[in-house]
Amino acid sequence: MDILGFEKLIYHVDRIDRLRRGEAQFPVHATLSLGNYCNHRCLWCTAYEYQQDKALLADYDAFVTWLTQAAERGLKAVGYVGNGEPTAYPKFGQLVRAVRGLGLDQGMFTNGYLLDRYMDDVLAAFTYVRISLDAGSPAVHAAMHDVPESHFPRIMDNVRAMVAGRKNGLPTVGIQYATHHRNLDDLLASAEMAAEIGVDYFSVKPVFNRGSVGERIDKNNLTFEDMTPVVAEARRRFERPDFQIYYRPHQILSEAADRNVLQYDRCVAGFFNVNVYEDGAVVYCGPHRIAVGTIHDAPEVIEQNARDLCDRLDLSKCPGGCRYHALNHLVDTVLNPDRAAPYHPNFL
Repeated sequence: MDILGFEKLIYHVDRIDRLRRGEAQFPVHATLSLGNYCNHRCLWCTAYEYQQDKALLADYDAFVTWLTQAAERGLKAVGYVGNGEPTAYPKFGQLVRAVRGLGLDQGMFTNGYLLDRYMDDVLAAFTYVRISLDAGSPAVHAAMHDVPESHFPRIMDNVRAMVAGRKNGLPTVGIQYATHHRNLDDLLASAEMAAEIGVDYFSVKPVFNRGSVGERIDKNNLTFEDMTPVVAEARRRFERPDFQIYYRPHQILSEAADRNVLQYDRCVAGFFNVNVYEDGAVVYCGPHRIAVGTIHDAPEVIEQNARDLCDRLDLSKCPGGCRYHALNHLVDTVLNPDRAAPYHPNFL
């Protein structure tokens, strides 16, 4: 099974049944943004505009209270991703231990520079860690992330330490490569290094033309025809049973078309994930920041608001790069069997 895909829906059949019946429910996963400060300044940062505001940190006590209530309502996992670098949050280790005490799975997107501060906590508690590297050399990394070249070797040392220190294969460790025409030539070197270090996977996606793109870096002009042969070469040279290379063609096709290329009638992403931001907003639709409440609202209020919003979202405004397009498309074919016909659902 593709661990980055949405086939994992088979483990949540009860959620699909409740969707079919039109019932409200609490999401499986919450994406937490712990602050809008980042120690890297990636030239294409999608959170760039939020980082220009005054520094803002999540209220630790309020977050733990909300997560405690959410766990009681059916929340299963949290992922630390957001407007800033998760490990730059001053109470990161304390929060990780508190969330572990609630029995919730944990994962994180990080630039990797500060991982050594929390290595023991991460090794003990995390299901996955994905490092946003976007380069195969110190020079390209420094240029793309707007940091000194000294960051790259420290990050790689942290990744090596994590791979060496884990037990029973956890956490799963991945490298992410956001691909722009300015760093495409470094992709093969990055994939080779990831394979040699012993991480589990290498994820390739395009840089999306939003955030600071057009302001701090020129718009990405890569096409499907540009990226696909490079990914194919990386797979041919480096992929093996214990090292996978993931690539979502629909992402770059959607970005090139400036629209979603997958068809469905409604967005159900909020039934499986909500985004919780450092200001306490609980957001159903991340790209458009459409909130369904705050961490101070009762969980059942958030559930009902999400149910009410589901059928009202204007999908014509969805950005091409939304990661939940594939989830929505899959759920749509499950709930509407006539739309599953092109996929030969009866094992044909």
